[in-house]
Amino acid sequence: MAFCSNCGTARQENSAFCMNCGSKFEAVAVTQAPVQEAPPMPEWLNQPAEAPVSAPEAPPPVYAPPVYEAPPASSQAYIIPEKAPKKKKSPVKVIVVTALGLALAVGGFFGVDFLLNNYLAGGDSSLPDYSDDDRGSDRNNNDNSSPLPVDPPTTTTAPPEITTKPHIPTDTPAVDTITIWANNPEIPNAVERYQEMNPDSIVSRMEIQKVVYTDLDGLYEQAIEPALLAGGSNAPDLYIAEQAFALKYMQGDFSYFAKTYSDLGISDVEAKIQAAGLSQYAVDAGRRNGEVVGLRYDETAACFIYRRSIALNTWGTDDPAFVGAKIGPGWDRFSTAAAELKANGYAMVVSNGDLWQAARDSASQPWVVNDRLVIDPARLLFMDVAKEFYDNEYVLLGESMWGMWNDTWFRAMMGETTPEVFGYIGPFWLLNYIIADNCGDTYGDWAVTASPVPWSWGGSWLLANKDLEGEKRAAVAELIEWFTLDTSETGFQYLFATGTLYAGSTHFVDMANLFDGGYTRKSIAPSSVVMSKADGSLDILSGQNMNEYYLPAAQGVRSSHWHEYDSMINNLFTDYCYMYYTGNMSKDEAIEEFKYEVQDRFGLYID
Repeated sequence: MAFCSNCGTARQENSAFCMNCGSKFEAVAVTQAPVQEAPPMPEWLNQPAEAPVSAPEAPPPVYAPPVYEAPPASSQAYIIPEKAPKKKKSPVKVIVVTALGLALAVGGFFGVDFLLNNYLAGGDSSLPDYSDDDRGSDRNNNDNSSPLPVDPPTTTTAPPEITTKPHIPTDTPAVDTITIWANNPEIPNAVERYQEMNPDSIVSRMEIQKVVYTDLDGLYEQAIEPALLAGGSNAPDLYIAEQAFALKYMQGDFSYFAKTYSDLGISDVEAKIQAAGLSQYAVDAGRRNGEVVGLRYDETAACFIYRRSIALNTWGTDDPAFVGAKIGPGWDRFSTAAAELKANGYAMVVSNGDLWQAARDSASQPWVVNDRLVIDPARLLFMDVAKEFYDNEYVLLGESMWGMWNDTWFRAMMGETTPEVFGYIGPFWLLNYIIADNCGDTYGDWAVTASPVPWSWGGSWLLANKDLEGEKRAAVAELIEWFTLDTSETGFQYLFATGTLYAGSTHFVDMANLFDGGYTRKSIAPSSVVMSKADGSLDILSGQNMNEYYLPAAQGVRSSHWHEYDSMINNLFTDYCYMYYTGNMSKDEAIEEFKYEVQDRFGLYID
C-alpha cells in the first residue's frame, strides 16, 4: 500500500490522485508500507467523561469500518474505543482513526507545504493508469500555485504529534489553551495568523493546540465524537463541521455540545448576520431551535465551468450569458445542449457522478421526514437524466457512476481525453484550487456561467464548545466573529476572498514571499458585503470576474432538504441508479430494492 506524501491518506488502487487532498501521485511503482503497530490511544480519551452525556444510538454504517494499515512516517493512527450508540438498531462498531501530521499544518490554506515544494521545484506531468471508480471526498483541499499539473513533494515530514505551544511570543504568559479540531489546516493556520496580526488581543495570550484529522471515510467524525463525549480539558473548544456531516453537530445528535453564538458572548448576532449579507441557506443550516450555533467562513454555491474553445466550435460564441441560457435552467436544456455537443464530437461532463453532485443538492425535501423515507422528485429525475446521458454517450465515462478524482477526470481538464469534455459543475474551489492547478495548456480557455440547477458542494461551519467559560470563551468568541461576521478589510472573509491573508506575514514567510512574487488565491466568502469589495477576475477565466456568477448562485441554494445522514442514503441511492441506467435493473426494480435496503439498514418507514 502506498500513501500520499502530502496528507498521509492511503492510495486507492490505480488512482492517479489522492482522494483526500487531490495531490498527484508520483509515477512510480506502488510499494508496501512497512507494517507498524498503532501507537497507544491517548490517555485522555480513555478517561471517564467529566460530565456524562446521554446520547442517542449511532446510525448503522453504510460501509464496514476501514481496516487499519499503518501509514508511513508522515502520519500516525490511534485506535479509538467504541463510541456511545446513537440510534435504535445500531450495531456498535470499532473505529479506526488516522491522525494527519500536524507538521503539515504549518503551511497556509489547503496543504501549503505541498504547494511550496511543488511551486518551487516543479513537477512531472506524466500520469499512471487510472481507475474509473474512485469516490472522492466531499471537498478537495489541493493548493498548488502552478497552472500545470504537479507532483507531490519528495521530502517527508517528521512523525506528527498533537502539540500545545504558544505561536506568537508575548511578554505576558499564556492564560489558557484553545484546542482547535479541524479536518484540514486552514482554520488552525488562520488562527495563528490572527495572533500575528493582533498581538495585543486575548487570543494572542492563548496557547493553541491543533488537532487535524482527515475526513476521508468519516474519520474526523469518528475521532471528534468520543472527544466531545469525554469532555474535559482535551475536548474541542473550537471545531469545524463540514457540509457532508454538519447537521449532526448543529441540529442533530451532537448539536447539544455546541454553544450558541449569543451564549458565547457575540452581541447582536442576528443584526450582524443581516449587516454582513450572509448566504441565508448557510445561516439556516447553522441554527438549533432558532439559535445560531454555527456560521460559515466560505461560500460553496456552484456554477458551470466550461471550455471557451469548445463553446466557440459548437455554438460560435463563448459568451457566458449565451452558454448559461443554452445549458439551463433545468435538465431539459442541459440535455439538449449535451446532444449538440455530442454532434460536434464532445462530451458534456466526465461522468454521471458529476451530475449527481448537482442533483442530490437540488432536492426540496430531505431523505427522512418523521422517520419515513422520502424520495424527492429531483432525485428521481436524476435516474432518467443519468440514463439519457449514459445511453446517448453524453458522458465520457459512461460505465462509471463515480468517474471523479481519478486520472481521466483530471486529464479532461487538460483536454487530453477522447472525446474532449466541455465542463464541470462546482464551487469556486473546484475552479480555482483544482482545475487551475491541473488544466495544463487549457489554462485561460475557461469561463463560468450559471449551473443548470442551484446547489452547493462543501463548505465548513465554525462551532464552539458548550462548556467554554471565562477568558477562553471570550477568545473563541473573538475568533469566530473575525471568521464569520467581520466585513472589514482586516476580517478573515476579505483576506480570504482577495487571497491576501498571509501578505506581510513574518511567521508564514514562504506564503508572504509567494504573495510578494505575484501569487494570490482568490476565493468566495459568504458575505455579500465583503464580496462587493473584492475583485474576482482570474487569468484562468481570461480575465472574467467569477463573482458575477458565483454570488447570485448562492441566492438559489436551500438547506431545508439536508439531513444529518445524507451521505449514507446518497451512497445507497446512487448504487441503484447505476444498476438502472446500465440496464441491470428496471427503474421500478431499482427504486423498490433501494427502499427495502433503506428500511433494513435504518429501520425507516417506506411507502
